[in-house]
Parts: sequence; C-alpha cells; structure tokens
Amino acid sequence: MTKELPGPANDPLAALLNKCHRDELIPLAELVGVKVDLGLSTLAKQCAIAYRRKATHGFDTVTRDGQPKTYDEILRDLAKARKLATGTEEEMELAVVRDCVRKGWEGLTPEARQIAWKDVGLEGVPPATAPEAMAQIDASPKRGVGYVLTRLSKAGVNLGSAALIAALSPFGCLLRPFVAPLLLYWFLKPDQRVTIEGALQIARLRQSVLHRVTIGVVGSPSTGKDAAIKALFGLDTGNVSPIAGSTKEVAIQRAPGSTALYLVNTPGMGDVVERVTEEARQVLDHIDVYVYLINAEGGVQAREKADYARCVASGKPVLAVVNKIDVLRPRDKDKFLADARQKLGAAEDDFVAAAFDPLPQLSPTPINREQVRDWLVKQLVLLGKDPAELPPLADVAPRAETAVAPTS
Repeated sequence: MTKELPGPANDPLAALLNKCHRDELIPLAELVGVKVDLGLSTLAKQCAIAYRRKATHGFDTVTRDGQPKTYDEILRDLAKARKLATGTEEEMELAVVRDCVRKGWEGLTPEARQIAWKDVGLEGVPPATAPEAMAQIDASPKRGVGYVLTRLSKAGVNLGSAALIAALSPFGCLLRPFVAPLLLYWFLKPDQRVTIEGALQIARLRQSVLHRVTIGVVGSPSTGKDAAIKALFGLDTGNVSPIAGSTKEVAIQRAPGSTALYLVNTPGMGDVVERVTEEARQVLDHIDVYVYLINAEGGVQAREKADYARCVASGKPVLAVVNKIDVLRPRDKDKFLADARQKLGAAEDDFVAAAFDPLPQLSPTPINREQVRDWLVKQLVLLGKDPAELPPLADVAPRAETAVAPTS
C-alpha cells in the first residue's frame, strides 16, 4: 500500500499548478489521465501525482517506499539525458523547451512558422533557421524570454519533442535479444511521451503564472475608464487596437511593449460580457484582478452595486475606486466616500478615492494613482506574479480645457 502523496502545501509541483486557472490544467489532466470535473486544488494535486507517477520508473517507486520521483528529479533526468544544463526547476524546464524549439523549428512550414511567430507577439518575417530564431527570441526583453519560448512550443514547435522521446528510450535496442527477462522492466518504464509533453505543458503554466497579468477595468459609462488606463498603464486606448474577439462594449488590449499584460475595459459584467467571442472569453476568464470605477458625480446606484457584486463573486481581488473626486465639494467628500463604501460593502483596504484626469487647478497629475498602483503590486505578489510586468507610472498631460474647481 502506497503512502498518500503530499498536496499543494508541501509539493512544489502541486503548489505551482494550484496557482493556475482551472481550465488551463485540463490539457495536462487529459495527458496524465486525471478526471477534469474536480475543483482547482484537487485537480492540481491529482495532476501533480499522476504526472510524477507516469514519469517515474516502477522499480524506482518500489525502492522509494511507494513514492515517485519529485518533479525536480524528473527534470534533472531529462536534462542529463539530453546533456542540458541543470539548475532550478524553471531553468531546466526552459532548457528542455529550448531543445524542442531548436529541433522542431526547421521542420515547420513557412506558414506555420509565421503563425507561431505572430502568436507570441514577435514582429516581421520569422527566420527560417533555428539559430536565427533563437537569437531573435533572446534579444527580446529578458524577463519575457521564457514566456515567449513556451508559447512557441504551444504554437506548434513540438516536433523536437519526438527526438527527445527517442533519445530517452535507450532500452529499445537492448530488449530485442532479451525480451523475456527484461519484459517486466520494459512495462514499468516511464511514459516518455507523457514525461516530455507534460514538462512542456508545466513550463508553459509556470511562465503564464509568472508573467501573464490580466486586469479588468470595469465601470459604468463615463466613469473614466480610459483615463484610468492611461494614467495607470500609459496606454492611450484610442491608439491601440483591441485583440480579436472584443466588441465596442468590451475592449481587450495587450499593452504595447509588455510581455503579457492584458487590459480588459468593459462597462459591466452582465449581459454585455456574454456577447464577446470565445477568444475574448478566454481572456475574460483569466482576469487576475479587477479595478472597479465609480463616478463621483453619480455615486453608487443599483447598477454599480450589481456589477461590483459580480466582480467580487468571481473570487478575484477587487479594488473599488471612486473616480473624479476633484468634482466633490471638500465639505461633502468624507461623507460621500463613507456612503459609497458602505453601499458596496467594500473593505477599507480595497477602496480608494482618485481622480485620473483631475481639474488642472487642483492637480497637474492624477490624484492617488500611486495608491491604486500599490494595491495592484500587492495583489500580483500574492498571486505569485511578477509585478515588474506593470509599466512604470508615466507622465500624463493635464486636460486641455479649463473648468471651475468645486468650492466649499
């Protein structure tokens, strides 16, 4: 009888998988033979267990008191078999990915290479040779190289994995003259296809957990969502085309120059969100945090309460931001903000008053955007993501028109 394997709390692989979105784990679950109708934590644990068992030789399990190899040991075996450098789990994953990309790149058709190149956000005509392709990938921002590589392996550069699998099956030529005595050993050997393909999938998941950041900026019309996106991320939404699948009501944009920062600009989380295409739906489903905007001129009405509640119900962190506080009379501001927070039911730490495009007489720069930025950084760190994916706060030109500032 084997011992119960550890869960996410003390299994690094299960802990990594537990940080992914549930639907992202389905391909890995199908690869290792795990039922997909499970909760995230259970699915992550079962995928980790199944992968480790399939990637461990049966005889090794017997000698290890029923326990399969750790994921780190599996990666070290892969690296040594291919004469690749060993190191951290991420470094070894990327070494295997690089090997697959190198071996598979030139086997792709020019059309397939172009699709893969575009899919990872690289511009121009993709090189025909693997060395040239790798050189251009390495010239991209260093923190995004791993993400780009694993996206390439997903986009179709898996031909090289066949060579890896063949190299990791050294017993084929030995078994022919000794079939009977080695038959049991053969049947208990690791599933090399699952080992390689699983490592590639796990590498992609790790890079997505680290680098991909999707921020939902939600609020009724005229709450200042475009101004917020410009003030916080330096992105002029009027100059950036939405990704395929978004609508006039829901704009999904990839921030220029980022590794994988997506901004979802939508007036609500109700029926309007249901009208996007499946491609856009996948981005919406992967929103990491919400910034929910309320117009200080209108306050919290029934629509705001309902949309804010939908964001909270997603289980993702939500920051409520009362925007345009520069229009409030100073003597009314505290009472108004307390009333708005009470109506929403927002925690004090998840509630900010701001003005992303304030009256120039009151402030030449956005008010309290640093507080919003600090909240985003904190949440990304808690989610295991790299906060460096967020661009630095950029200078924002004040509005050109003049207006009368509110009086007391």
